[in-house]
Amino acid sequence: MTKKGFTLVELIAVIVILALIALVVFPAINSIIRNSKEKAYEAQIATIVKAAKEYYYDNTDKLPDEVEGATDSVSVSTLLSNGYISEDDIKDPRNTSTVLSGIVKVTFTSNQYVYEYTENNNEETIGGYLYENASSQANLKANKGIYKGSNPDNYLQYNGRLWRIMKINSDNSLKIVANEATTKLAWNDSGNAKFSNASINTYLNNTFYNALTNKENVQSVSWCTGNLDNACGETYTANIGLISTDDYALASNALGCNKNEAVCQNGNYLANYSVSNGAEYTMNHNDLGDKIYTINNGLLDGTSYAMNEALNIRPVLTLKAGAKITAGDGKATNPYIVS
Repeated sequence: MTKKGFTLVELIAVIVILALIALVVFPAINSIIRNSKEKAYEAQIATIVKAAKEYYYDNTDKLPDEVEGATDSVSVSTLLSNGYISEDDIKDPRNTSTVLSGIVKVTFTSNQYVYEYTENNNEETIGGYLYENASSQANLKANKGIYKGSNPDNYLQYNGRLWRIMKINSDNSLKIVANEATTKLAWNDSGNAKFSNASINTYLNNTFYNALTNKENVQSVSWCTGNLDNACGETYTANIGLISTDDYALASNALGCNKNEAVCQNGNYLANYSVSNGAEYTMNHNDLGDKIYTINNGLLDGTSYAMNEALNIRPVLTLKAGAKITAGDGKATNPYIVS
């Protein structure tokens, strides 16, 4: 008896049928797997958020003020290192080769604290590190990242020089100012008050900048170089600048400080420098454009110094968010170290 096999047409028909079944079944299976992973991820996040609530229950001093919109955050790494979660709790079920490394943000809104996890871990940035680890983190958050006071713990060692951190910018980069003057220079001899034409600009963005050994950490930014009332009406993009009139006013913790008022010298570490070391130039000029505002014995004064007088120069620069603090606590005796 002769055994009859499948014909080519029959084999093709079977293959087509199997392919059609695969087209229907495989997406359904993938969808089930994906949904399962997403549910596992949501459960993982719920565990992390619960841990954050326990963390704040044990550390009520870290909770934001009961003011609408006030916020604080705790990183997953902080929860892990303090024993609120385990290594298994941070494994990402969607991709087992990665771990969850975000933050839990707590916000006071509608008379209650609301907790929310985000995968954007700002602690990995230099500004985020300070928000999480600085001894003055509560004041930093309350002051929107600005260091204020007579002598805050904002010392930083970078490129072989001691600096002061003035501000954590919105992108978590740092605006820093040299703790001491690097030289004395006249603004220029041409009578032009614009920073773009100043001899000081040539020194800062050529001589000083080129002497830095790790320029990769310096971020080019737009500087407000105009007059006191409309400083950002005139801008200049560069790597290095000077203290601005706004920087000076923001560093004071005195109530009623507004740009050039005498009260701004109270509780202001930027004013203290000029008391001991003499006048220094700022980035900004007066309305007439014939004189430069200076920090002089704690007062901003745009009428006392012409542009051809040699005054202290304290460079200001912005460290990129990706720069890393490797040691220190911000005190003068133990400044932050930037790698």
